[in-house]
Amino acid sequence: MTISRLTDRGKKILRLIINNYISTGNPVGSFALVKNFGLPCSSATVRKTMARLTDDGYITQPHTSAGRVPTEKGIQFYVGTLLYNSKLSKEKRVDINRRYNEMEGTLDEIMEETSRVLSDISNCAGLATAPITKYTKIKSAELVKLGESKVLVIFVLEGGITEKTLIRMEREIHPDVLESMSRYLSDISVGFTIEEVKTKVVEQLKNERQLYGELLKSLLGINKAFEKKGQADIFIKGQTSIFENAQFSDPTQLRELIKTLEEKEILVDILDDAIQEDGTSVFVGTSSGIIQGYSLVVAPYGKERRLGTLGVLGPLRMDYSQIIPLVDYTAGVVSRYIDEGGF
Repeated sequence: MTISRLTDRGKKILRLIINNYISTGNPVGSFALVKNFGLPCSSATVRKTMARLTDDGYITQPHTSAGRVPTEKGIQFYVGTLLYNSKLSKEKRVDINRRYNEMEGTLDEIMEETSRVLSDISNCAGLATAPITKYTKIKSAELVKLGESKVLVIFVLEGGITEKTLIRMEREIHPDVLESMSRYLSDISVGFTIEEVKTKVVEQLKNERQLYGELLKSLLGINKAFEKKGQADIFIKGQTSIFENAQFSDPTQLRELIKTLEEKEILVDILDDAIQEDGTSVFVGTSSGIIQGYSLVVAPYGKERRLGTLGVLGPLRMDYSQIIPLVDYTAGVVSRYIDEGGF
């Protein structure tokens, strides 16, 4: 019974087993399925279908004489095929918008608060990455003289991110010349990303006179500094909640979870990959690079371009029907916040 040959009965029974597991965390047997859900077939027929689902790896039996629980493969199939589309409740939407209306601070602080919002509502761990600056448009650019030949370059990016770099010119800069250079910098950079500015700089270096040429060469150095920043910073809130809701039968699993939350590399890699995906993605268990027994629901944010990602990390039995719309809606709110500069 492969995915393509999974019968309607098999799909229905798999959905019921997973819904039971999400709501109770317990295995369920054929008799309970027939009795509790009024299935129009006998327990023997349900047992036969469950045996096939077990053989194909969608469900498993925790121990002899126990009922069945879903495997990671079963959860992945459920999320991709069997889960009904649902919307976030009006109450939660209102709560999220209220919290963003009250937020203040830098974009890093906003994204840290985003991870807290996701954790509070999901009762799992909330994650959010700060925007990757090389993908973020420049809103303003300015040069400030700090000495005879020292100039501070200040870029203000979307969402209020500020990047500052000190450069040294080969000669003293007169205030009138600095003002002219500052206007020139603004002309070639505002409305573009750092990567786009780099392309323009390389082209204009062929024609610019010496003084502006010095500035352009310095801008190439600034671009390299942005590139060296590598992966985005990640904020995680709600570690306590995820430990409280965890069910560990193996101490190794607990150590893996602690390591994942502390070292963050696995989560950062997945979040970085997810920035290229359309809409909300679900990564289930070890087959997706997550530790055994856990899933990550993640979505990119940013309207014109993908700037970062946010998501929820929780146990395999998280309520996907609520977590997926939560992550999707919050990503939309954050996108508007950044693109429109707040509410």
